[in-house]
Amino acid sequence: MRQVKRILERIMGLELLIGGLLIITMVGIMVLEVIMRYIFNNSIIWVQEFVIMIFIWIVMLGGSAASMTKTHVTITTFSHRLPETGKHILQVFVSLIILAVMVYLLQTLPASIAIQNKTSTSSMPLNIGKGHFYSTPLLIAVILMSVTELYYLFYEVKMLLGSEYPEDYMLKAYRFTKKSVEGGKA
Repeated sequence: MRQVKRILERIMGLELLIGGLLIITMVGIMVLEVIMRYIFNNSIIWVQEFVIMIFIWIVMLGGSAASMTKTHVTITTFSHRLPETGKHILQVFVSLIILAVMVYLLQTLPASIAIQNKTSTSSMPLNIGKGHFYSTPLLIAVILMSVTELYYLFYEVKMLLGSEYPEDYMLKAYRFTKKSVEGGKA
């Protein structure tokens, strides 16, 4: 499992790097569009579609990275009142529900992509099928989230069965300075 952890952390680092570069690209293109529109009175036709595509990728990569660091929003009003065994049971149950949703999405997304690919982008220089435009980022995020959830489920079941709480099982994102970021804290 240590090898899986290292691979997932490297993937997360790549997701964060790509997401950061996409944010810089999106802002740069939007600034260029504002300059072109209001100074040169000549709008770039493909900017809106391209920025939407970048935004979709940012959201999907960010969702996967949040899944890896367990930083998605959670409501803990009920779970904090449970005994330790109850918390482990609840976490396994939640992980199984998440995996069930991921399996459903993995089964249905390829057909959805095929249907969406019957039309293509209208203003971009490249003729990209709308399935790749909208649903491929979701498919990639679902695959990564599924692998992540299986990784965490392995440890959650071990803890439910009485194993020691491993200190280093949580995935950590590393900044460029190699400082560890865990659970949204630096």
